[in-house]
Amino acid sequence: MAASVTETTTNATTTAAPAPRTLPGIPDGGAGHPGTPPAQPTTIWNHLDFRRLWLAQSASLVGSQITALALPLTAVTLLDANSAQAGILAAAGSLPFLLCSLPAGVWVDRHRRRPLLIVSDLLSALLLLSIPLAAWLDALRMQHLYAVAFGIGVLTVLFEVAHYAYVPALVGRERVMEANSRLQVSHSAAESAGPGAAGLLAQALTAPVAIVVDACSFVVSAALLRRIRSVEPPPAQTTSGSIRRDVRDGMRALLGQPLLRPIVIGAVIHGIFHMAVVALFVLFATRTLEISPLLLGVIFAVGGLGSIPGALLSTPIARRVGVGPAIIGAWFFSAVTILVIPLAAGWYAVPLLAVGMLLSGMGSTVLNVQQWSLRQIITPDALQGRVTASHRFIVYGSHPIGALLGGALGSMLGLRTALACCAVAALLAPLVTLFSPLRHLRTLPTSPDDLPPGVTSIHDS
Repeated sequence: MAASVTETTTNATTTAAPAPRTLPGIPDGGAGHPGTPPAQPTTIWNHLDFRRLWLAQSASLVGSQITALALPLTAVTLLDANSAQAGILAAAGSLPFLLCSLPAGVWVDRHRRRPLLIVSDLLSALLLLSIPLAAWLDALRMQHLYAVAFGIGVLTVLFEVAHYAYVPALVGRERVMEANSRLQVSHSAAESAGPGAAGLLAQALTAPVAIVVDACSFVVSAALLRRIRSVEPPPAQTTSGSIRRDVRDGMRALLGQPLLRPIVIGAVIHGIFHMAVVALFVLFATRTLEISPLLLGVIFAVGGLGSIPGALLSTPIARRVGVGPAIIGAWFFSAVTILVIPLAAGWYAVPLLAVGMLLSGMGSTVLNVQQWSLRQIITPDALQGRVTASHRFIVYGSHPIGALLGGALGSMLGLRTALACCAVAALLAPLVTLFSPLRHLRTLPTSPDDLPPGVTSIHDS
């Protein structure tokens, strides 16, 4: 149940170009920059720089999925972590979404996005390499894992905010859905290959060695991002100069949008109880069910495979039932699958968990492709970073609460009972969207102002 990848300080001091420029071969991504671009590639796969972005993200996500399993395994197997410590470790990794998302959004909207992505990758690699080094020196402590988890969380915040803001500028708004479907395949491949590789490496060579692989993946990602040749337009000069005012504008644009607000509220509820499950899952699997690291990796890998049909089916499902109903239905489906975790026991524990992960991967992928695309399309380019950051701040900022809640409930009620309570509570999340304008949304808008009747644009919110 590891969360997707996931969003510091940087050396990005890029200055604005003398005149705005569009990306070669790409239409203006809605940033308001003049220019008449040449024809687009016939498909998103023919877009060379998008392929580089896709490969970079794939490499980074596989490594991140390795660490999502290898880091708690390191805590459990090498340092004998208890439920409370597992909760603190999970909270440390998600706390930066609460502390750093909003300033990261302002930073992203004031700078070009690609340099921020590269710096985030390289600093993440350095942080991760400190874990196997400390283990080799017999100096690894839980405090070290907390610090690395927090640092990686800070860099993930910056990377994710910059990445979501960069995609529309790179491919154009009319290809956001196509690009997101392909990028979600990266997530599915990572969720499939990463945990399996982590389990295998942890079983054969110890968990810290698995983390070395993740560090290398970040280096590969940075190298691929450096090869992107499209000239990124300079940031639109619409920030006020005041961080507080810019943060407020981003928050107002997100929460004032009737289609985005219910997604945020439901995601907060889901995030709290999902993270409570995440915090306890490795402990439950390894100690209560006595599942080996290798089999645990296989379970996660099967879950990743479910994301592949989810990515392929997301657009056809939305076309058939409507974008809003697709989001709501996929959310219910994904939430229901969490219920299989506390039911796992005995000989059927591994197959039951694997099937649950498979179905969860399908549902969450359909949901993610649709809601990512909706947010990117209806958000003006000048607000992309701040709206994404506001979403991350509110939604991911709730994750430390869930992680600490999971650790506390696990200590008080026992792992299985705590997991059952959190799984049932997670079903409340999609109910919020049933009573919102989202359920009437049939097709994706084409621009920030192309919205259904009665729904205000972010410009007007």
